[in-house]
Amino acid sequence: MDVQKNYYQTKELTFQENQDEWDLFIPLVLFAYQTIKQDTTQATPFKLVYGRTATLPVKIEVNTYLTEPITEENFQETLLRKTYNLIEIFENKQRRAADNIQKSQEKQRKRHDNQLPNKPVEFKIKDKVLLHHTKVEKQWSGKFDPK
Repeated sequence: MDVQKNYYQTKELTFQENQDEWDLFIPLVLFAYQTIKQDTTQATPFKLVYGRTATLPVKIEVNTYLTEPITEENFQETLLRKTYNLIEIFENKQRRAADNIQKSQEKQRKRHDNQLPNKPVEFKIKDKVLLHHTKVEKQWSGKFDPK
């Protein structure tokens, strides 16, 4: 995470130095946004779309190796198994993100409801209130007959 943080801080400094060329940095900003874990989904947008973690520019130098050798005989079977495995992983991540969104919405609803008054407001005689006059309102929407 420190590498990612340093990467974004470096890009911020670059923006400040090259303000006239801001449009050149749109892909970098987009990549930065897509690789930051969102509170609502508890995942990065990149991971939800592509089903895997994004490869940061610093990690491109690292080689990745196959976990099992692929031969002509088992190519079709290996490809099919890996495809089904990826689909299952991707569906699980999407379900988890949907659950996290639902939990986040519930938390937001509770926070909102806690800010509402617990009991209805009771008015007393001579309290000042805002009067909603529907006849006057009709005056602005069309015909008004004050009779």
